[in-house]
Amino acid sequence: MKYKSIVICGKIASGTSTAAKNVAKKLNLKFESAGDFFRKYVLENNIPLHDKSQIPDKLDQKIDKKLTNLAKNGGYVIDSHYLGYFSRQLPQVLKVLLVCSDNERFKRALARKHTHIETVDQIEKREQSHIDKFQKLYSKEDYENPKFFDLVIDTTKADQDKVTSIITKKFQE
Repeated sequence: MKYKSIVICGKIASGTSTAAKNVAKKLNLKFESAGDFFRKYVLENNIPLHDKSQIPDKLDQKIDKKLTNLAKNGGYVIDSHYLGYFSRQLPQVLKVLLVCSDNERFKRALARKHTHIETVDQIEKREQSHIDKFQKLYSKEDYENPKFFDLVIDTTKADQDKVTSIITKKFQE
């Protein structure tokens, strides 16, 4: 079966948003980001970014279901922490996991000025908050287990063009 959508997952600052935007542009697909939605939501509701427990469970589930349906129906590149897991049984979805060393991820995240500013402690709390919410709502499984993905790319030293090229090539196979 030919791929119809792409989901790109990975830890904070592993390059998922950049890769997803670049791939969507290159393939002329629509881009969607769970992170963009939730960053906006927490700002509007005065919730610390690292405390996903304050986001209503029903809202998390609604967004996860919406993004899974978009991926299933095709025409999207979606940046989401959990979507590789949710689409694991969907052969029409190319599931990509980006991995990166913690040192490099923290360096990237600390250099951010365009979306939000965080400390390493806040990044670690946010990552644990994602894990806790996923386990509470869905499963004790590791949603970033490589077995759920068609492609795993280490972005520690890879440049953005190379990552985009690898994903695009796999999608077009």
